[in-house]
Amino acid sequence: MPDNKRWNLGDIFKVFLFHFFMMLVGIPVFLRVSKQILGLDLVEVFGQNTILLGLSLIVNILTCFYVFYIIRVEYGLPVTSLGFTTRNWKSDVIIGLKHYLIVLPVIIIAGVVVDFVLRMFGIAPEQQDIINKILNEDSFGVLAFMFFFGMLAAPVVEELLFRGFLQTAVRTTFGKLKAILISGFLFALIHLNAHVFLQIFILGLLLAYLFEKTGALIAPITVHVCHNTATLAFLISFKHILKSHV
Repeated sequence: MPDNKRWNLGDIFKVFLFHFFMMLVGIPVFLRVSKQILGLDLVEVFGQNTILLGLSLIVNILTCFYVFYIIRVEYGLPVTSLGFTTRNWKSDVIIGLKHYLIVLPVIIIAGVVVDFVLRMFGIAPEQQDIINKILNEDSFGVLAFMFFFGMLAAPVVEELLFRGFLQTAVRTTFGKLKAILISGFLFALIHLNAHVFLQIFILGLLLAYLFEKTGALIAPITVHVCHNTATLAFLISFKHILKSHV
């Protein structure tokens, strides 16, 4: 595929600007308009966690559609150029799982080391926002929605954006190695939590490497789903253990 037929860094900027605008401006405006014009306080009716996750899911879907528009309409390329292909999916799943089992201990050790160092300096580790929401949520329906968002929706959307879309454009400009490093770094940075930055960076490097190795999104999506599922399952179990001792 000729490089001049590929999307570029400018397209990445447009997509992420769109995403952040919708998250930071679009959602608050939508909630305010719903309340002032329709007289409907969605947060009060459905709960803050449900509404914010639901609207975040909608924004993520719209962002994916914007990516598809750029790929299909502006460049005339098939969506398979993003890595959306089931070719060799069985071997890609196995490759992803094998590499995840190898890297998982490194991710865990990194978390332990960061936590130890922070506590040595008297810094209390800051939990991710989604973790706080899960630990403080009692509704089974909301928790199920959080699981769906974290286990399936987020991995697919994030792999499409960070690996299929961003990493492909960065690779065209800077090469494979820098593409892996930049993709992993931005993936960790976007989570906005210094406490888990190193862990997510290591995970991001693995996901980026798997995308380069297989040329498809199946392996990184598999790892991402497994990691989020294991994390969420641990949090729910930890939550129930805490409740049983209260």
